[in-house]
Amino acid sequence: MKNNLKNLRETKFYKNAPKPVRWIIGSLSNNLGYKLLSLVLAVLLWSYVISTNTSITRTKTIYGLTGYPSGQSTLTDHRLALTEDPTKALSGVSVTVEAPQADYSKVSADNVLVTLDLSNVRTAGSQQVPLRATTSYGRVRSISPATLTLGFETLDARNVSVNTEITDARTGLWYNVTRCNPAVLTVSGASSVVQSIASAKVAVDVSAMESSTIKALPYVLLDAAGEEINQALLNCSTSSVSVSLDIYPSREIPVSTEYADVVTGQPAQGYVLQSVSVQPVTLQVAAERELLDSLTELKIEPVSIDGASQSFSARAAVQQLSDFKNISSEQVYVSVNIAEETISAYVDDVKVQFLGKGENLLATYEPASVLATGPRSAIEALMEGGVTVSVDLTGLESGTYLLDPFVDAQLYPDISFQCETASVTLTDNGAGGEG
Repeated sequence: MKNNLKNLRETKFYKNAPKPVRWIIGSLSNNLGYKLLSLVLAVLLWSYVISTNTSITRTKTIYGLTGYPSGQSTLTDHRLALTEDPTKALSGVSVTVEAPQADYSKVSADNVLVTLDLSNVRTAGSQQVPLRATTSYGRVRSISPATLTLGFETLDARNVSVNTEITDARTGLWYNVTRCNPAVLTVSGASSVVQSIASAKVAVDVSAMESSTIKALPYVLLDAAGEEINQALLNCSTSSVSVSLDIYPSREIPVSTEYADVVTGQPAQGYVLQSVSVQPVTLQVAAERELLDSLTELKIEPVSIDGASQSFSARAAVQQLSDFKNISSEQVYVSVNIAEETISAYVDDVKVQFLGKGENLLATYEPASVLATGPRSAIEALMEGGVTVSVDLTGLESGTYLLDPFVDAQLYPDISFQCETASVTLTDNGAGGEG
């Protein structure tokens, strides 16, 4: 140890050390009682030498570092853009750092920065782009990988419309997007990627919403097939869209079919209103809760049937529209069935034909009244032209019979007949013939 202290006194460090330090070293070298203390001091002094001497270095390799693109603005200035996302390739970079012994323990992933330098790319196509690394302690000796091969295209930009899609809607509520801000996005990036964008979609999840609201929501970019486009390579004018949403109670309400609520006026003389119908029979209405709870049915603006002599269809507006927040249809179709007035009358001119009468029989018929019921014009025609009734005599022989005449329905469609029972007398004429 004495020799060590002697050697220490011959070093440049000893000669340049302050006088108190040289005195301590000299005392230790001449006093055996201080040998143990001198050993400790020697170690401390050697540590001091190492810590202050930057020429003593060590290397450390940091694995699994994540790199980040840099020089993007310079790339944009040259009207170029990446065609592929380098994120995955930049997620497993290793960097070897040479640092002074004193700083070796400080070197970590927290103080080593890796960047992908895009500033020197000047032309489109496949290019090798270098990775750079910096550290707060020591210097970078190597990077792995040192470069990435990436594709570049001409920079392009376009405006993209924003569409909204309401998801997880709850029964009994009506939802309506009243405003999107912005309604159009400006997107720039590689030409082939930008030109593939068809729209921007905002999914509005309303599962937890019960009243009108405004929310800032993310969006996705879609191609013509509805597939999502990676936004990592694109520069968009905004990262979110402000969506204004109206939410109100909603339920189905029937449309009144009462004649007084559906039609007004009177049909032409001799005609009557047979029936009316509306389509659809119910409408979905959204409104303030108090108004919605008070509604039992919807009414329409009545359709005029003044002077109508035939059936028709018409559209009619629903009343009270201004009080509704929304209605599934503002109009309904009204079908009006107009028919001639139905009357009944006795027909005086009645012709009789006998069916199944034997050839040797003579038939005598006492006229019976016939009551006809049907459209006025048809009944009036019967009263003028008469009606033919039939009497079935099949299997009957001489004698007097009470029989029910009937009218062939095919001869008089839309008319019903009531025929009084008639008395028919059959006599044998001996020679045969028609009676």
